Amino acid sequence: MTINKLYRFVLQTATLLLPLLMIAPHAAAQNRDDVPATVMVSGIDVLPVVSNTIISSITITGNKKTKDMIILREITFAEGDTLATETLAQEFDRSKTNLLKTSLFNYVTITATEIETGFAAVTINVEERWYIWPSFDITPHNGNLNQWLRDPDIHKVDVVFGAKKYNFRGRREILSFNFRRGFNNISQIGYSNIAVDRKYRHLLATYLAVKTQKDVLVRTTDGVGEYNRFGNNALREIKPELIYQYRQTINASHYLKMAYNDVSICDSLAALNPDFLGDGATHIRNITTAYSFRIDNRSSSYYPLTGSFYEVTFKRTGYLSESPTVLGAEADVRHYFQVSDRIYLAAQAYVATYTNNTPFYMRPNLGSKPNIFEGYEHNLIYGDAISFIKTSYKFELLPTRIIHIKRINVPKFNKIHIASYLNLFANCAYVEDHGDTDSLRNPYNNTFIGSFGVGLDLVTYYDKAFSLYITRNIQNQCYIGIGLKSFF
Repeated sequence: MTINKLYRFVLQTATLLLPLLMIAPHAAAQNRDDVPATVMVSGIDVLPVVSNTIISSITITGNKKTKDMIILREITFAEGDTLATETLAQEFDRSKTNLLKTSLFNYVTITATEIETGFAAVTINVEERWYIWPSFDITPHNGNLNQWLRDPDIHKVDVVFGAKKYNFRGRREILSFNFRRGFNNISQIGYSNIAVDRKYRHLLATYLAVKTQKDVLVRTTDGVGEYNRFGNNALREIKPELIYQYRQTINASHYLKMAYNDVSICDSLAALNPDFLGDGATHIRNITTAYSFRIDNRSSSYYPLTGSFYEVTFKRTGYLSESPTVLGAEADVRHYFQVSDRIYLAAQAYVATYTNNTPFYMRPNLGSKPNIFEGYEHNLIYGDAISFIKTSYKFELLPTRIIHIKRINVPKFNKIHIASYLNLFANCAYVEDHGDTDSLRNPYNNTFIGSFGVGLDLVTYYDKAFSLYITRNIQNQCYIGIGLKSFF
């Protein structure tokens, strides 16, 4: 992205977001002031005349699988801590949010009982989820259901099956294996959240994936992907990777990633698009190293309404003689505000930029997960640099309700929470192709694009959010879309 275009994008971003960021925190602060701190979390029984409260004990109940130390790692206080009584409810609320974001529990309650003046006994009750999930899914090859519905093709579908064991050994570890068959033939095993210290601040994750394709995206033309069917193993990739995570605090983490890639393609694919692996290559091997820093203060990991999220990533791919050296950087900033009792505002700004020599196979894009862009779901927009802004107002139609299903005797499934929100959103984006290469050229490169629309979100347990929405983009095209996650 050139300096002039970057400056223009930053200026327009600030112009769009500044009024929202100035109004929303003020409104949210007013709302918080209207609610006494002591009623934010139920079950607190401490005298309001006591200025400080000492946590004399912490009792954990309901955790049949999860180790106590995993729960204690996520809360913001410990036995023996002295807390200002007026902030006790906020600390309980933050701890409850942290525990729910682990995806280990469906429900969490934290209560405190005064045992004597200035001393309180805390009880944390959790309702654990079901942790063993066989997986079976039929999904578009790039995760973009709306794109596939516009041009259905059985050859662009993946059948996914496998299994995941969440909370393995009761330590929040995840052991998984899955197989994709169809457009992508991928076999993958993974083991993550492996603690290497007692305080659970140093974690490891390791994955191994083997991928083959005979149907391959060769290039894009006019914002539409061009696919060709070749013989067996038109594309083959082997990718082992290792990730180290350092949890500096509960919500702030550093990540170091190292991955080895061995990618080979058939001669016919290289002839059709010499830029696919770069310079007409049919085989490259490289090592990718990446560093990320993330701060996650969102109220939820799958449908946040308040809080913030920040992440920056720096990547380098190369090191081996037959691989081009590619540098990349990404930044993701999200803010969520409560404007009034039932109205919420969300804003996201995202930028990713890579060097000009990035092969087509490695370039970022709008149109496939995770960067599906409402209003352009039917397009694939590749480039060397992508940036977008998303803003959304959410109106709470149905506040969170808990439904008990008496006929189901399994506690992990007989209590369901559900909520719904009306969504009003507006987005803009810019995708730059530095070299204007044949494999990327389309009318959406090197120009600003945007859309607005309205949608309905249904949020329920086990991290599920379903969306139905209608959009109109600046090219005066209207789309109806569906989704399985919130917009951002």
